[in-house]
Parts: sequence; structure tokens; C-alpha cells
Amino acid sequence: MKSVYDAIKAVVSLVPAVRTASANGTGVDTLGYNSAMIVINAGDIDLTTGDETYNFKVQDSADNSTFADVSGATAVVTADNDTKVIRVEGLGTSVDRYIRVVATLAGTTPSCPCAATVLLGNGYNKPAN
Repeated sequence: MKSVYDAIKAVVSLVPAVRTASANGTGVDTLGYNSAMIVINAGDIDLTTGDETYNFKVQDSADNSTFADVSGATAVVTADNDTKVIRVEGLGTSVDRYIRVVATLAGTTPSCPCAATVLLGNGYNKPAN
């Protein structure tokens, strides 16, 4: 019997850290998978001055060097202890081989303890792990 462990591969793009500025995640090789789900976990965000923003997006690349935004693959964190999910379909066809998560923080005193994990699914070969 196969379990979720056999069907999904988890790779961290943005390691857990308290971020006070924008950050680019590590590129994730999606070779052998058809879809991805990005899970963004945020802790106690700073909303002190009211102008802080916390935006996340997915970018793709053919060579893991030059990245461009994936259309529609975005999420916004607006509250403490929030989890957001971004769905990415068409890996290897409409989306290039490598993907990464980008955190864009703005405002007077942005601070966001956060991480982003890429869950790769619908693989060509199983088990995934």
C-alpha cells in the first residue's frame, strides 16, 4: 500500500528564518514531476505601522540561474500565524524545470518569521522518496 510519503516529495525553497527584507528562495528541481504545491508558513508578522506588506510569488527558470514570475502563482500574508498555499501545474511544459519562492517585504518595519516548502507531486516515477 502506498502512502502520501511515496507520492509527494518535499523540498524547502525558503528556509525558516525571521525576514526583515525581501528574499529569493533556493531553486527546486522539478524534473520528473507534473505539479507542485507551495506551502508558505508565517509566524508573528509585524503590522505596527500598518504599511507593512508580505507578498510571496513563484518564479521559474530553465537553467536555475535566470528566473521569471509564474503567472498567477502568488500569495499574500495579512495576519499572524498564517498558512498560504500556491498551486503550480504544468511543470516541464508551461512552467520551466526549476522553481523558487520569492518573498517581497515592504513597509516601515517589516518582519516575518516564515518558510516556504515546495511539495512536488504527480511524479513520473514512484515512490517519490
